[in-house]
Amino acid sequence: MQKEDSLKSNQLKQRHFCARELQFSIALLIVLALLGGIFLQAVSTALSNYYGLNTPVLGIFLVIGYVAIVVLLAVFYTHRLVGPFVRLEYEMRLITSGNISKRLSVRAKDELHIRNFIKYTNNFVERFEEMSKEYNKLNSTASKKLEEITKELAKEKYDCPKIQEEIRSLQKNIRELREKW
Repeated sequence: MQKEDSLKSNQLKQRHFCARELQFSIALLIVLALLGGIFLQAVSTALSNYYGLNTPVLGIFLVIGYVAIVVLLAVFYTHRLVGPFVRLEYEMRLITSGNISKRLSVRAKDELHIRNFIKYTNNFVERFEEMSKEYNKLNSTASKKLEEITKELAKEKYDCPKIQEEIRSLQKNIRELREKW
């Protein structure tokens, strides 16, 4: 109960929808793009003063240089941010296909917000696996008990085919549900 209360308390305190580490990464990307633009402006000013290049050539240089900087930063950051999620998507497909003993892997170079996501997802999968084991135990116990009841009803002189059929139907439904999971 205390764990749930502290979890609710933490959820109430969190007023942002994005991990601070992700916010920092995006801010860093913007700052690097702006610094790249400032660098290109300084280079174009130096080229203009030193070589006497005219404005249209410098404008083309600035546009091409800025596009190159933005593309390089975008490729780098998408590889760092999106790449791990592509790997996680593959691992989640393995879990979804029924391999619930599989856990998501964490790499040393993964960002902190991705590590947290992996940690919480692995906790969820672990709890689901425990729930599945408990369900299987319950299913096994219920099936055994229902079989015992069916056998006892058959020994007596009672004519209870309807009850026996309902019990068998219940067992069938339990098996189908277990196979579905």
